[in-house]
Amino acid sequence: MKIKLKLTLIFSIVFGMVLLLFIVGVYRFYSVKYHDDFFERLHLRGAVKVNLIDGETIEPEILHLIYENSLQKYEPQVSIFNKNGEVIYRDRQNSLPEAEQRRMIKEIQTDGIYKAWYGKNQTFGFLIEGLKGDYIVIATGYDALGYAQLRVLRLVFGVAYLIVMVCIIFILRLFIKQAFNPVSQMIDKVQAINDSNHLDIRIDEGNKKDELAELAITFNRMLEQLETSFEAQKQFVYNISHELRTPLSAIITELELSRQKDLSKVEYRQVIERTLQDAKRLAKLSTDLLDIAKANYNSAQIAMHKVRLDELLIEVCNKVQKSNSEYTVQLHFDKNFDDERLISLLGNEYLLGVTFSNLIENGCKFSTDKTCEVHISYENEFVIIRIIDHGIGITPEDQQLIFTPFYRGNNRNFAPGNGIGLALSRKIIEIHNGNIALESSPGFTAFAVQLKNLL
Repeated sequence: MKIKLKLTLIFSIVFGMVLLLFIVGVYRFYSVKYHDDFFERLHLRGAVKVNLIDGETIEPEILHLIYENSLQKYEPQVSIFNKNGEVIYRDRQNSLPEAEQRRMIKEIQTDGIYKAWYGKNQTFGFLIEGLKGDYIVIATGYDALGYAQLRVLRLVFGVAYLIVMVCIIFILRLFIKQAFNPVSQMIDKVQAINDSNHLDIRIDEGNKKDELAELAITFNRMLEQLETSFEAQKQFVYNISHELRTPLSAIITELELSRQKDLSKVEYRQVIERTLQDAKRLAKLSTDLLDIAKANYNSAQIAMHKVRLDELLIEVCNKVQKSNSEYTVQLHFDKNFDDERLISLLGNEYLLGVTFSNLIENGCKFSTDKTCEVHISYENEFVIIRIIDHGIGITPEDQQLIFTPFYRGNNRNFAPGNGIGLALSRKIIEIHNGNIALESSPGFTAFAVQLKNLL
């Protein structure tokens, strides 16, 4: 069931119940009023006949004759008794059982008044004082006028209820349709985006104040993120293709040339050396891509353990120096770490090792003397690692994009690379709820990594 129909039904049912309760209340009020008025008329009718008989204004036989010739179909019946319960006057033969009549007389003698219903007939009994003594009067009748008025009232209320409910449902449909019109437009626009695959289309944000506008704004933000993600994905695929094709093309070319002509032993060794370098580039690219995949896991799926950064950095520095005999890494502890918690953190040792390996290797690679400095310090609950080199530096323009996957700056001709390392490093640092900052000028570059320790 659609929301518009559901809301129409809910509001119609609620309003219908409230209106029905109101109508029932009004009908009940008038019903009680009509019946009370008829009890009062019975009282008056009985009192008038007592006065006529008590004052001897008219004989009981004549009074009875008048009643018998009345043109009213539902003329109330009056019975008059003396204080001992003996009949003085009766419009017609009593229709009530004798025992019931005696009980009524006894109650009137005790309480002075009596009200009762017998089917739709109302009975009113009372004690009245006359010139010749006290009288007991019992008047019974059917309120034909009252019931007729109630029937008319029921008909009016019923017709009015149906008319009002039809009008309410019609108005609700119009109102809800108007209220949901922005939603319908939003659905049409989203469907158009889905059909055309144009993520640059945006939803109308309306007045930018109500809840629907907030939904449209949120959806547009999501579209912007999707558009950015898809563009990044396309660029990512393009860059991967380019990075894979370059070393593969070089390998194929070298092998094709070596197959087509005879080479000396030295030339074969040179071909093998160049092919080996290209193969290493492919292996490094594959490793970096796998590390990016790991870093993009849900952080809840990445195993976290206690890691001592001093031990990890010593291991990474040794590994980097072993990978290239020209590299020199200088490790400095700028403060005394009396408590091991100052230099320990909760993290993934492998991913942190990848991060610092990339940063230190870059420092050595882009330094003019192939030397990199690693400084370890702390401040309050944070451990700070600064990787410094004195190379060519990074231009301000490149600093804005240096953490973008596959981006390589103006120094790309200074040393080989694939543009993945820094993007991967920042992602890993973010997984560990830390941050990485860059400071660079000609002849100086420093990456500062800040991580929460166990203190």
